[in-house]
Amino acid sequence: MNLRTRFALIAGVLVFILATVMSVGAYRIASSQLENQVQTSLEQRITRILNIMARPNFSWRDSFGPGPVNQAIMQTEVDAITQVVLPNGQVLGRREYPQLPIENADKALSFDGKRVHKSSTIIDGHTFRTMTVLANDGSLIQVAKDTQILIDARNGMRTWFPLFAALAVMVSAVIGWLFAGRVSKPIENLALTADDIAQTQDLERRITVSGNDEVARLSTSFNTMLTALSKSMNRQRQLVQDASHELRTPLTSLRANSELLERASVSDADRAAILADMRAEIDELTALSTELSALAIDQKAAESSIDTDLAVIADEIATRAARRGGTAVSVHVTDDVMVQARPHQLERAISNLVDNAIKFSGGTSEVEIHVGAKRVEVRDHGPGISDG
Repeated sequence: MNLRTRFALIAGVLVFILATVMSVGAYRIASSQLENQVQTSLEQRITRILNIMARPNFSWRDSFGPGPVNQAIMQTEVDAITQVVLPNGQVLGRREYPQLPIENADKALSFDGKRVHKSSTIIDGHTFRTMTVLANDGSLIQVAKDTQILIDARNGMRTWFPLFAALAVMVSAVIGWLFAGRVSKPIENLALTADDIAQTQDLERRITVSGNDEVARLSTSFNTMLTALSKSMNRQRQLVQDASHELRTPLTSLRANSELLERASVSDADRAAILADMRAEIDELTALSTELSALAIDQKAAESSIDTDLAVIADEIATRAARRGGTAVSVHVTDDVMVQARPHQLERAISNLVDNAIKFSGGTSEVEIHVGAKRVEVRDHGPGISDG
Protein backbone atom coordinates (compact mmCIF):
# COMPACT_ATOMS: atom_id res chain seq x y z
CA MET A 1 0.00 0.00 0.00
CA ASN A 2 1.59 3.26 -1.12
CA LEU A 3 1.60 6.52 0.80
CA ARG A 4 -1.14 8.10 -1.29
CA THR A 5 -3.55 5.22 -0.66
CA ARG A 6 -2.77 5.36 3.05
CA PHE A 7 -3.62 9.07 3.14
CA ALA A 8 -6.95 8.47 1.41
CA LEU A 9 -7.76 5.51 3.66
CA ILE A 10 -6.88 7.40 6.84
CA ALA A 11 -8.96 10.41 5.76
CA GLY A 12 -11.93 8.15 4.96
CA VAL A 13 -11.70 6.29 8.27
CA LEU A 14 -11.40 9.50 10.30
CA VAL A 15 -14.37 11.09 8.55
CA PHE A 16 -16.35 7.86 8.93
CA ILE A 17 -15.73 7.85 12.68
CA LEU A 18 -16.53 11.56 12.95
CA ALA A 19 -19.67 11.25 10.80
CA THR A 20 -20.85 8.24 12.80
CA VAL A 21 -20.37 10.01 16.13
CA MET A 22 -22.04 13.18 14.85
CA SER A 23 -24.93 11.24 13.28
CA VAL A 24 -25.63 9.28 16.45
CA GLY A 25 -25.37 12.44 18.53
CA ALA A 26 -27.60 14.42 16.17
CA TYR A 27 -30.14 11.59 16.10
CA ARG A 28 -30.34 11.43 19.86
CA ILE A 29 -30.51 15.20 20.27
CA ALA A 30 -33.17 15.57 17.57
CA SER A 31 -35.23 12.70 19.01
CA SER A 32 -35.03 14.25 22.45
CA GLN A 33 -36.06 17.65 21.09
CA LEU A 34 -39.03 16.15 19.27
CA GLU A 35 -40.11 14.30 22.40
CA ASN A 36 -39.82 17.53 24.37
CA GLN A 37 -41.89 19.37 21.77
CA VAL A 38 -44.66 16.77 22.02
CA GLN A 39 -44.56 16.95 25.80
CA THR A 40 -44.54 20.76 25.77
CA SER A 41 -47.52 20.81 23.40
CA LEU A 42 -49.51 18.58 25.75
CA GLU A 43 -48.61 20.66 28.79
CA GLN A 44 -49.53 23.92 27.05
CA ARG A 45 -52.98 22.59 26.06
CA ILE A 46 -53.72 21.34 29.56
CA THR A 47 -52.51 24.63 31.07
CA ARG A 48 -54.87 26.58 28.80
CA ILE A 49 -57.83 24.44 29.88
CA LEU A 50 -56.91 24.76 33.57
CA ASN A 51 -56.66 28.54 33.24
CA ILE A 52 -60.17 28.68 31.77
CA MET A 53 -61.50 26.44 34.53
CA ALA A 54 -60.02 28.80 37.11
CA ARG A 55 -62.21 31.70 35.98
CA PRO A 56 -65.00 32.87 38.33
CA ASN A 57 -68.45 31.31 37.80
CA PHE A 58 -66.98 28.63 35.53
CA SER A 59 -69.53 26.00 34.44
CA TRP A 60 -69.04 22.94 32.25
CA ARG A 61 -72.34 23.63 30.50
CA ASP A 62 -70.52 26.35 28.56
CA SER A 63 -68.60 23.60 26.86
CA PHE A 64 -71.74 22.43 25.04
CA GLY A 65 -72.12 25.74 23.25
CA PRO A 66 -69.99 28.56 21.96
CA GLY A 67 -67.52 29.84 24.50
CA PRO A 68 -63.89 29.76 25.59
CA VAL A 69 -64.12 26.31 27.17
CA ASN A 70 -65.57 24.84 24.02
CA GLN A 71 -62.82 26.50 21.99
CA ALA A 72 -60.15 25.13 24.29
CA ILE A 73 -61.55 21.61 24.53
CA MET A 74 -63.32 20.94 21.28
CA GLN A 75 -61.24 22.84 18.71
CA THR A 76 -58.19 20.61 18.82
CA GLU A 77 -55.46 20.15 16.25
CA VAL A 78 -55.92 17.42 13.69
CA ASP A 79 -53.08 15.38 15.26
CA ALA A 80 -54.28 15.78 18.84
CA ILE A 81 -57.28 14.64 20.88
CA THR A 82 -58.62 16.48 23.93
CA GLN A 83 -61.31 15.22 26.28
CA VAL A 84 -62.50 15.91 29.82
CA VAL A 85 -63.89 13.27 32.16
CA LEU A 86 -66.22 14.91 34.68
CA PRO A 87 -66.47 13.61 38.24
CA ASN A 88 -69.79 11.96 37.36
CA GLY A 89 -68.09 10.00 34.57
CA GLN A 90 -69.41 12.12 31.69
CA VAL A 91 -66.86 12.48 28.87
CA LEU A 92 -66.63 15.77 26.97
CA GLY A 93 -64.93 15.72 23.58
CA ARG A 94 -65.28 15.94 19.83
CA ARG A 95 -67.56 13.24 18.51
CA GLU A 96 -65.65 12.85 15.24
CA TYR A 97 -62.53 11.92 17.20
CA PRO A 98 -62.11 8.60 18.95
CA GLN A 99 -62.54 8.54 22.70
CA LEU A 100 -59.37 8.25 24.73
CA PRO A 101 -59.19 5.23 27.00
CA ILE A 102 -59.34 5.86 30.72
CA GLU A 103 -56.68 3.73 32.34
CA ASN A 104 -56.65 2.55 35.92
CA ALA A 105 -53.71 4.87 36.58
CA ASP A 106 -55.88 7.78 35.44
CA LYS A 107 -58.69 6.78 37.79
CA ALA A 108 -56.25 6.35 40.67
CA LEU A 109 -54.96 9.93 40.47
CA SER A 110 -57.43 11.07 43.12
CA PHE A 111 -56.40 8.26 45.47
CA ASP A 112 -52.59 7.96 45.18
CA GLY A 113 -51.98 11.68 45.57
CA LYS A 114 -50.59 12.13 42.09
CA ARG A 115 -52.08 14.72 39.77
CA VAL A 116 -50.40 13.82 36.44
CA HIS A 117 -50.19 10.54 34.54
CA LYS A 118 -48.26 10.11 31.27
CA SER A 119 -48.63 7.13 28.95
CA SER A 120 -48.71 5.95 25.35
CA THR A 121 -51.89 4.79 23.64
CA ILE A 122 -52.46 3.11 20.28
CA ILE A 123 -55.56 4.39 18.50
CA ASP A 124 -56.45 3.27 14.98
CA GLY A 125 -52.92 2.02 14.45
CA HIS A 126 -51.32 5.28 15.55
CA THR A 127 -49.33 5.78 18.71
CA PHE A 128 -50.40 8.75 20.85
CA ARG A 129 -48.59 10.35 23.74
CA THR A 130 -51.21 10.87 26.44
CA MET A 131 -51.18 13.15 29.48
CA THR A 132 -53.92 13.01 32.10
CA VAL A 133 -54.17 15.73 34.77
CA LEU A 134 -56.49 15.78 37.80
CA ALA A 135 -58.24 19.18 38.05
CA ASN A 136 -59.22 20.79 41.36
CA ASP A 137 -62.89 19.91 40.86
CA GLY A 138 -62.05 16.22 40.41
CA SER A 139 -62.30 16.26 36.60
CA LEU A 140 -59.72 14.41 34.51
CA ILE A 141 -58.29 16.42 31.63
CA GLN A 142 -56.81 14.16 28.95
CA VAL A 143 -54.76 15.33 26.00
CA ALA A 144 -53.19 12.97 23.43
CA LYS A 145 -50.95 13.82 20.49
CA ASP A 146 -50.15 11.61 17.52
CA THR A 147 -46.46 10.64 17.43
CA GLN A 148 -46.46 9.73 13.76
CA ILE A 149 -44.57 12.92 12.96
CA LEU A 150 -41.99 11.93 15.55
CA ILE A 151 -41.74 8.42 14.11
CA ASP A 152 -41.46 9.74 10.55
CA ALA A 153 -38.73 12.16 11.63
CA ARG A 154 -36.76 9.39 13.31
CA ASN A 155 -37.12 7.12 10.29
CA GLY A 156 -35.95 9.94 8.07
CA MET A 157 -32.91 10.56 10.23
CA ARG A 158 -32.08 6.85 10.28
CA THR A 159 -32.25 6.89 6.48
CA TRP A 160 -30.51 10.15 5.64
CA PHE A 161 -27.80 10.29 8.28
CA PRO A 162 -26.05 7.11 7.02
CA LEU A 163 -26.33 8.39 3.45
CA PHE A 164 -24.80 11.73 4.40
CA ALA A 165 -22.08 9.88 6.34
CA ALA A 166 -21.30 7.65 3.35
CA LEU A 167 -21.19 10.67 1.05
CA ALA A 168 -18.87 12.48 3.47
CA VAL A 169 -16.58 9.44 3.60
CA MET A 170 -16.39 9.24 -0.19
CA VAL A 171 -15.76 12.96 -0.58
CA SER A 172 -13.10 12.94 2.14
CA ALA A 173 -11.41 9.91 0.58
CA VAL A 174 -11.25 11.68 -2.80
CA ILE A 175 -9.96 14.88 -1.19
CA GLY A 176 -7.45 12.85 0.81
CA TRP A 177 -6.31 11.10 -2.38
CA LEU A 178 -5.82 14.42 -4.19
CA PHE A 179 -4.13 16.05 -1.19
CA ALA A 180 -1.88 13.04 -0.68
CA GLY A 181 -0.86 13.29 -4.32
CA ARG A 182 0.48 16.79 -3.74
CA VAL A 183 2.14 15.82 -0.46
CA SER A 184 3.68 12.58 -1.67
CA LYS A 185 4.85 13.88 -5.06
CA PRO A 186 8.17 15.25 -3.70
CA ILE A 187 8.71 12.01 -1.78
CA GLU A 188 8.03 9.97 -4.92
CA ASN A 189 10.49 12.14 -6.85
CA LEU A 190 13.03 11.61 -4.08
CA ALA A 191 12.54 7.84 -4.27
CA LEU A 192 12.89 7.85 -8.07
CA THR A 193 16.07 9.93 -7.84
CA ALA A 194 17.51 7.58 -5.21
CA ASP A 195 16.76 4.57 -7.42
CA ASP A 196 18.36 6.27 -10.41
CA ILE A 197 21.48 7.16 -8.41
CA ALA A 198 21.70 3.58 -7.15
CA GLN A 199 21.58 2.28 -10.73
CA THR A 200 23.90 4.83 -12.35
CA GLN A 201 26.29 5.26 -9.36
CA ASP A 202 26.27 9.00 -10.13
CA LEU A 203 27.09 10.42 -6.71
CA GLU A 204 27.47 13.95 -8.08
CA ARG A 205 23.76 14.24 -8.76
CA ARG A 206 21.73 16.35 -6.35
CA ILE A 207 18.05 16.85 -5.57
CA THR A 208 16.53 20.31 -5.96
CA VAL A 209 15.36 21.57 -2.55
CA SER A 210 12.43 23.99 -2.31
CA GLY A 211 10.65 25.18 0.82
CA ASN A 212 11.42 24.45 4.45
CA ASP A 213 9.07 21.60 5.28
CA GLU A 214 9.84 18.01 6.26
CA VAL A 215 10.25 16.92 2.63
CA ALA A 216 12.72 19.76 2.01
CA ARG A 217 14.73 18.76 5.09
CA LEU A 218 14.67 15.15 3.91
CA SER A 219 15.98 16.22 0.50
CA THR A 220 18.71 18.28 2.17
CA SER A 221 19.73 15.32 4.32
CA PHE A 222 19.77 13.10 1.23
CA ASN A 223 22.03 15.58 -0.58
CA THR A 224 24.31 15.68 2.47
CA MET A 225 24.48 11.89 2.43
CA LEU A 226 25.36 11.94 -1.29
CA THR A 227 28.14 14.45 -0.60
CA ALA A 228 29.54 12.25 2.16
CA LEU A 229 29.38 9.17 -0.09
CA SER A 230 31.09 11.05 -2.91
CA LYS A 231 33.89 12.15 -0.59
CA SER A 232 34.23 8.61 0.71
CA MET A 233 34.51 7.23 -2.83
CA ASN A 234 37.12 9.87 -3.69
CA ARG A 235 39.10 8.97 -0.57
CA GLN A 236 38.98 5.32 -1.56
CA ARG A 237 40.28 6.11 -5.04
CA GLN A 238 43.01 8.29 -3.56
CA LEU A 239 43.91 5.52 -1.13
CA VAL A 240 44.32 3.05 -3.98
CA GLN A 241 46.46 5.51 -5.92
CA ASP A 242 48.61 6.24 -2.87
CA ALA A 243 49.03 2.53 -2.17
CA SER A 244 50.13 1.91 -5.76
CA HIS A 245 52.61 4.76 -5.59
CA GLU A 246 54.00 3.74 -2.20
CA LEU A 247 54.40 0.08 -3.16
CA ARG A 248 56.16 0.79 -6.44
CA THR A 249 59.46 2.00 -4.97
CA PRO A 250 60.15 -0.81 -2.43
CA LEU A 251 59.07 -3.44 -4.94
CA THR A 252 61.42 -1.98 -7.55
CA SER A 253 64.24 -1.99 -5.00
CA LEU A 254 63.55 -5.62 -4.09
CA ARG A 255 63.57 -6.61 -7.76
CA ALA A 256 66.88 -4.83 -8.35
CA ASN A 257 68.49 -6.42 -5.28
CA SER A 258 67.22 -9.88 -6.24
CA GLU A 259 68.76 -9.46 -9.70
CA LEU A 260 72.07 -8.46 -8.09
CA LEU A 261 72.04 -11.63 -5.98
CA GLU A 262 71.77 -13.71 -9.15
CA ARG A 263 75.19 -12.52 -10.29
CA ALA A 264 78.01 -14.92 -9.52
CA SER A 265 80.51 -12.12 -9.08
CA VAL A 266 78.82 -10.69 -5.98
CA SER A 267 81.15 -10.82 -3.00
CA ASP A 268 80.09 -12.05 0.39
CA ALA A 269 80.22 -8.55 1.82
CA ASP A 270 78.05 -7.16 -1.01
CA ARG A 271 75.67 -10.09 -0.66
CA ALA A 272 75.27 -9.37 3.05
CA ALA A 273 74.64 -5.68 2.31
CA ILE A 274 72.06 -6.55 -0.38
CA LEU A 275 70.26 -8.92 1.97
CA ALA A 276 70.23 -6.23 4.65
CA ASP A 277 68.72 -3.80 2.13
CA MET A 278 66.10 -6.37 1.15
CA ARG A 279 65.18 -6.95 4.78
CA ALA A 280 64.86 -3.20 5.24
CA GLU A 281 62.57 -2.98 2.21
CA ILE A 282 60.46 -5.86 3.53
CA ASP A 283 60.16 -4.04 6.85
CA GLU A 284 59.15 -0.96 4.89
CA LEU A 285 56.48 -2.94 3.04
CA THR A 286 55.19 -4.34 6.33
CA ALA A 287 54.93 -0.88 7.86
CA LEU A 288 53.30 0.44 4.70
CA SER A 289 50.75 -2.39 4.70
CA THR A 290 49.88 -1.69 8.34
CA GLU A 291 49.50 2.01 7.66
CA LEU A 292 47.32 1.47 4.59
CA SER A 293 45.08 -0.90 6.54
CA ALA A 294 44.66 1.70 9.26
CA LEU A 295 43.91 4.39 6.70
CA ALA A 296 41.33 2.17 5.02
CA ILE A 297 39.50 1.75 8.33
CA ASP A 298 39.59 5.39 9.43
CA GLN A 299 41.83 7.88 7.71
CA LYS A 300 41.31 10.56 10.37
CA ALA A 301 41.91 8.34 13.38
CA ALA A 302 44.66 6.17 11.89
CA GLU A 303 47.43 8.04 13.72
CA SER A 304 47.60 10.62 16.49
CA SER A 305 49.67 13.79 16.38
CA ILE A 306 52.79 13.67 18.56
CA ASP A 307 56.04 15.61 18.98
CA THR A 308 58.02 14.82 15.84
CA ASP A 309 61.63 15.64 14.97
CA LEU A 310 61.78 16.67 11.31
CA ALA A 311 65.56 16.19 11.21
CA VAL A 312 65.30 12.53 12.23
CA ILE A 313 62.63 11.86 9.61
CA ALA A 314 64.69 13.63 6.93
CA ASP A 315 67.79 11.54 7.80
CA GLU A 316 65.82 8.27 7.57
CA ILE A 317 64.39 9.26 4.19
CA ALA A 318 67.81 10.26 2.85
CA THR A 319 69.37 6.97 3.99
CA ARG A 320 66.60 4.90 2.45
CA ALA A 321 66.65 6.83 -0.85
CA ALA A 322 70.42 6.46 -1.16
CA ARG A 323 70.14 2.73 -0.47
CA ARG A 324 67.46 2.24 -3.10
CA GLY A 325 68.77 4.22 -6.01
CA GLY A 326 72.28 5.31 -5.26
CA THR A 327 71.36 8.97 -5.62
CA ALA A 328 73.03 11.24 -3.08
CA VAL A 329 70.50 12.85 -0.76
CA SER A 330 71.78 15.45 1.69
CA VAL A 331 70.00 16.89 4.72
CA HIS A 332 70.44 20.51 5.83
CA VAL A 333 69.01 21.53 9.21
CA THR A 334 68.86 25.27 9.97
CA ASP A 335 66.53 25.66 12.97
CA ASP A 336 64.53 23.95 15.71
CA VAL A 337 62.62 21.21 13.94
CA MET A 338 60.26 19.77 16.62
CA VAL A 339 56.64 19.86 15.43
CA GLN A 340 53.26 18.32 16.31
CA ALA A 341 52.46 15.91 13.49
CA ARG A 342 51.52 12.35 12.52
CA PRO A 343 55.02 10.93 11.98
CA HIS A 344 54.25 8.11 9.54
CA GLN A 345 52.04 10.25 7.32
CA LEU A 346 54.55 13.11 7.43
CA GLU A 347 57.36 10.71 6.53
CA ARG A 348 55.28 9.36 3.65
CA ALA A 349 54.65 12.86 2.29
CA ILE A 350 58.33 13.91 2.42
CA SER A 351 59.39 10.55 0.97
CA ASN A 352 57.07 11.08 -2.01
CA LEU A 353 58.67 14.47 -2.64
CA VAL A 354 62.16 12.94 -2.51
CA ASP A 355 61.15 10.08 -4.85
CA ASN A 356 59.76 12.57 -7.36
CA ALA A 357 62.88 14.71 -7.11
CA ILE A 358 65.09 11.67 -7.79
CA LYS A 359 62.86 10.63 -10.68
CA PHE A 360 62.81 13.99 -12.45
CA SER A 361 66.46 14.79 -11.75
CA GLY A 362 67.46 11.78 -13.79
CA GLY A 363 69.42 10.31 -10.88
CA THR A 364 72.53 12.28 -11.85
CA SER A 365 72.32 15.26 -9.49
CA GLU A 366 72.18 15.53 -5.75
CA VAL A 367 68.83 15.94 -4.00
CA GLU A 368 68.74 18.24 -0.99
CA ILE A 369 66.35 18.19 1.99
CA HIS A 370 66.28 21.54 3.78
CA VAL A 371 64.72 21.44 7.25
CA GLY A 372 63.92 24.74 8.94
CA ALA A 373 61.45 26.19 11.41
CA LYS A 374 58.35 24.09 10.74
CA ARG A 375 59.28 23.89 7.07
CA VAL A 376 60.67 21.11 4.87
CA GLU A 377 61.90 21.82 1.35
CA VAL A 378 63.09 19.19 -1.17
CA ARG A 379 65.30 20.53 -3.93
CA ASP A 380 66.85 18.83 -6.95
CA HIS A 381 69.03 20.15 -9.78
CA GLY A 382 67.48 18.30 -12.70
CA PRO A 383 65.85 19.73 -15.83
CA GLY A 384 62.46 19.99 -14.10
CA ILE A 385 59.06 19.67 -15.76
CA SER A 386 58.32 21.42 -19.03
CA ASP A 387 55.64 24.09 -18.93
CA GLY A 388 54.06 22.60 -22.03
